[in-house]
Amino acid sequence: MSSPSMGSGLSPKGAAPEKSLIPESVKIVLLVVLLLAVVYLFYSASQTQQQMSTQFAKVTGDIKALQESGTAMENKHAADVEGLKNEIAQAQTAVGSTQDELKKTAQQIRAEGQKTKTELAQTISTKADTTIVQQQVDAAKAEANTKIGQVSTEVGGVKTEVGTVRTDLATTKRDLEGTQRQLIDVRDTLNAAVAKNAAELAALRRKGERDYFEFEIAKKNVATKVQDIQLMITKTDQKKGKFNLTILVDDSKLEKKDRTINEPIQFLVGQSRLRYEVVINWVQAKDRVGGYLSIPKDKELSAERATK
Repeated sequence: MSSPSMGSGLSPKGAAPEKSLIPESVKIVLLVVLLLAVVYLFYSASQTQQQMSTQFAKVTGDIKALQESGTAMENKHAADVEGLKNEIAQAQTAVGSTQDELKKTAQQIRAEGQKTKTELAQTISTKADTTIVQQQVDAAKAEANTKIGQVSTEVGGVKTEVGTVRTDLATTKRDLEGTQRQLIDVRDTLNAAVAKNAAELAALRRKGERDYFEFEIAKKNVATKVQDIQLMITKTDQKKGKFNLTILVDDSKLEKKDRTINEPIQFLVGQSRLRYEVVINWVQAKDRVGGYLSIPKDKELSAERATK
């Protein structure tokens, strides 16, 4: 009898089936592992969802912060624009004020120019009048010399007619006195010429008809002695070249207000009534002024007594 083969994998016919190759314990372990894997997957998904929620909340917060920052920047930009508008409006207002000031300044310059033009025309007219007056002086001198010559001829030719000669001499004397008065008036007119600077003052001195005394006044409301009078400045305006002057003479006070530089100021002094003349040539800051005093040299010839 032959024995079954040891290498066959089949059970003999009628034999009981073999048990499973995976033990029950392994299956249980696998099942537990599978459950643990499912639990881990659920836990991991929960953690992922929580992280995503956190990230979403952070992103939402960042977006809100960006929106708030954008709103703040818009508000700041609007405020800057409004401030810039205000600055532009102020600048326009300042430009308008500057234009008004420029217009006023231009008007003042035109007024000063017109005044200077008028003064120049007056000066030219005065010089022309001075030439005419000089011609009158020459004519008066010639007339006086002619009359004196006539008188001398008549005296030499009519020695016996003493009475007639005396009458003629009296007439001639009166004529000469009238001529002398004319010479005085002409001389006073010539003396009205004003020196505006040192060169012109030197030219007036060379004529030898009047004495000229330069002076400076350094303080306001303080009397300054110039020869036999006193001068006091009470107000100055350097920009307009104007001043107020008080003259103390013969126990009197003469007020000369709103006068301009190079304007002659004449007044009578003493019992003989000599015609003095003050001219202020410049006005500086801090109430400083300077000019000259003009006095006739020939006191008798220049006297303007009140009995005339």
